[in-house]
Amino acid sequence: MTVEPFRHSILVHARQDEVFRYFIEPEAIVAWMGDEASVDPQPGGIFLLRFDDKIVEGRYVEVTPPSRLVIGWGRQGSACFPPHASRLEVILATEDTGTRVTIVHHSLPVEEQVRHALGWKHYLSRLKKVAAGHDVEIHSVPSELTQGVDE
Repeated sequence: MTVEPFRHSILVHARQDEVFRYFIEPEAIVAWMGDEASVDPQPGGIFLLRFDDKIVEGRYVEVTPPSRLVIGWGRQGSACFPPHASRLEVILATEDTGTRVTIVHHSLPVEEQVRHALGWKHYLSRLKKVAAGHDVEIHSVPSELTQGVDE
């Protein structure tokens, strides 16, 4: 069975190069998503992002500044969603008033689809605020994003 990738986009009121850094710099990443990041933004480079006691683990597959990234994506220690199990594609396109950020998340397991759809909508709205220079609350993962997550 082929599962359609999850797609979502949002207009961020910042330049493309400014938005790009929110996917490659640890301090910029955790300004809108996660609690701690360790990244090496080059093909084959590590991508680790901690959310409370869960860790997203993957590797950068493609890094094309300032318009595109592809990151292997999964959860450290997960039986159903191990590291690199899915592929996150991030496309940044300049629009009149900023940058259109499009997320295409490929190969999400069925049990992860709703959680990731909710999560991406939640976190991209935070990215929009942060990139526009607004503060957001200290991170706390919404409970609907952690319910049923395997240990």
